[in-house]
Amino acid sequence: MTKQLTKGEKRLNKTLSIIAWIFIVIGLGAVGWFYLFSSSHVNTNDAQVRQYITPVSSKVSGFITKVNFEENQYVHKGDTLVVIDNREYQNQVDIASANLESTSQSVATYEKAVDTKASDVNVVNAKIESAKIEVWRTEKDYTRFKNLVNEDAATIQQFEEIEAKYKQAKANLSALEQQRNVINVSTSAEQTKVAPVRTEILQKKAQLKNAKLILSYSYVIAPYDGWVGVKNIQVGQLIKEGQALVQVVSEEKWIVANFKETQLGEIDLDKTIKVKADAFPNIVFEGKVESLSPASGSEFALIKPDNATGNFVKIEQRFPIKIILKKSKNNERLRSGMNVSVSAEKVN
Repeated sequence: MTKQLTKGEKRLNKTLSIIAWIFIVIGLGAVGWFYLFSSSHVNTNDAQVRQYITPVSSKVSGFITKVNFEENQYVHKGDTLVVIDNREYQNQVDIASANLESTSQSVATYEKAVDTKASDVNVVNAKIESAKIEVWRTEKDYTRFKNLVNEDAATIQQFEEIEAKYKQAKANLSALEQQRNVINVSTSAEQTKVAPVRTEILQKKAQLKNAKLILSYSYVIAPYDGWVGVKNIQVGQLIKEGQALVQVVSEEKWIVANFKETQLGEIDLDKTIKVKADAFPNIVFEGKVESLSPASGSEFALIKPDNATGNFVKIEQRFPIKIILKKSKNNERLRSGMNVSVSAEKVN
């Protein structure tokens, strides 16, 4: 005999049947939606978040005197991250400054000497003008007394005295002209000393500028706004020139999605790209394609595959696509290296 079901059992069976049909409908709907979605979208889960990661290195050697950051701290461009003992470099600046001052004083001394010689020339020129007048006057007397002697109107003694004064005036004029020539030569010699010293001043200024530049290297600054990484240096530690001190991660973020070569022609580059991070599956990020790699990822590998050697196995290549994220507060949650899934609309 067939067992008669109670009303409660009938109600339970009916409920289970309805639930089963609901799951069947949901399953069929999901399959249909997936088919429709996959037929209109290109997807890849071979994608990661990227940011600039810049190692900040020291350009000088020395002991660390101050570390102004903590791990994962946000820093601004130009912030001083590390201070290196700079007493030695400060001494080089002081020495270069003293050398420049000394050379500048030498130029001032030579220029003053040239000015003094120029003043001496002016004084001698004035004396020469006076001597010329004296020569002119004594020459007139000499000519007049010579005529008087010829006419017996003056004595030989008077004529000789006038002649001596005339010759003395010419000799004095000649001596002053020679003195002026000597001063001119001396002035030229002093002037030739000025130009090399001025050139030396330019050299000393360059040395001072270089010493100040090296001094500035004792302050290691952030290259841009971002976050510092692991802190593995301490005060008192000796560092070498070129040693990496810390890494700075930029604020700028983008997605690198590696699509199969068979998918490239299907992607509509003008449409919005949907991005989901594995860490935040409930958040949808949006972006735009900025550029397509000019070569496949394998072409950038250190050791490239050579299909001409050994047995050939065809491997579908992937091409990196750079996707710029649209501005959103949720972008702050993304970190460099996170895995994401990318969905792009197909070309109609």
